[in-house]
Amino acid sequence: MQESREWRRIAVDISAHGEVLAAPIRLFASKVVNVNPDGICFTAPEGLLPGQEVRLVMDLPGEGRMEARLKVGWAGFFEQDQTFRAGGKFEALPEREKEKFQRFYHLKLMSLLGG
Repeated sequence: MQESREWRRIAVDISAHGEVLAAPIRLFASKVVNVNPDGICFTAPEGLLPGQEVRLVMDLPGEGRMEARLKVGWAGFFEQDQTFRAGGKFEALPEREKEKFQRFYHLKLMSLLGG
């Protein structure tokens, strides 16, 4: 089965921390695994479910601290590295944060393409 995506995923290794925005609020350590302009794949606590909202805070190389609110689209266990991961789409991302993230994404993409 082939996925059709508007944007290319770019692998990254960025430390982050997050919180599940539901009662009770759960804080967790995380790592951003890959990015695209619409969202983020990140390590997550086991039991995170599609539809839940998460706040993720990370330091983007070259851009500084970024805070994003994500809606979980999928979550599951990855055998190859024994981690639980989730994919989240940006929800209500402030314009300043959106611009910061897009600059980061496009610079990473250009470096991958040799430009």
